[in-house]
Amino acid sequence: MSDTSTAGDTVLALLPDIPEVLAVLDTVDDPLIAWLQPVADLGPDEEDWQLPDTLDVALVTAAWDRILGLRPEPLTRRDDEREGVPDAYTLETAATGYQRASLYPVPVPRADLAVMAGLLEHLRRALARDRPADHSDLAQILRDAADRLTEKRGYPAPRHRYEAEDLVADLETALEMLDPGQDPDAALLLEAIGTPAEGSTVTLSGAAAQAYDRWTGRLITKAVRNPTEAALTRWAN
Repeated sequence: MSDTSTAGDTVLALLPDIPEVLAVLDTVDDPLIAWLQPVADLGPDEEDWQLPDTLDVALVTAAWDRILGLRPEPLTRRDDEREGVPDAYTLETAATGYQRASLYPVPVPRADLAVMAGLLEHLRRALARDRPADHSDLAQILRDAADRLTEKRGYPAPRHRYEAEDLVADLETALEMLDPGQDPDAALLLEAIGTPAEGSTVTLSGAAAQAYDRWTGRLITKAVRNPTEAALTRWAN
C-alpha cells in the first residue's frame, strides 16, 4: 500500500460519482449477500444451504453494512436531490474546463475489507472446476442469484443475462474501488483531490487529469460490460 492510500487501520477508498460504476455496490448487497442469508421458516423436512464452515455470513453482512454506511451523502441521493447536500463538491479538468464526475475519498476499515476479500476467495473456489465439496451449495447460490439479477434488471426483456461469474466480477470491481492498493493512478488522484471542501471546485491538471481518465475508464469498462454502453458512460463522465 502507498502512504497516500492508507491511514492506520483504514484504507482510503476512492468512490466515483458514476451510477453505472456504483451499481456494483448494490449488486454485492442484493442479490449477492442477500442470497447468502439463512432461509427463514424452513419446514421440518427442509434443509438450508450448507455453506463452508470458514464462511461467516453474519460477519460478511455486518462488514458490508458498515462499508455501505460510509458512502458520502451525495452518492446516496438521486441527481434531483443533490442541491444543498452536505459533502458535495465539483470536479473539473483544466484542459477541457468541463465538469467531471466527482471522486470521493472514503476511509474504509481494513478489517472489513479483509472480511470481504475472504468472501471473494470463497466465491472463486465455488466457481472452480475442482471446487471443494463444501462449496457446492455456494456455487448454486451464485447461479440462482445471477438469475434473479437478470430478472430484476432486465424485466420484461433481459438485455444481459447475468452469470455467476458476473457477480464475482462485480465484487472484484467493488473491492478495487474500496482498496486501490498501490494503483499509481488512484494514489495520484487521492493526493490531488485531498479532502475537498463542501461546495468547492477541485481542478485536475496534467498527470492527475490523465490519471482520472485512465482510472475511471478502467472501472467503467469492468462495471459496464457492453462496449457501446461503456463508451457512452466514459464520454458522459
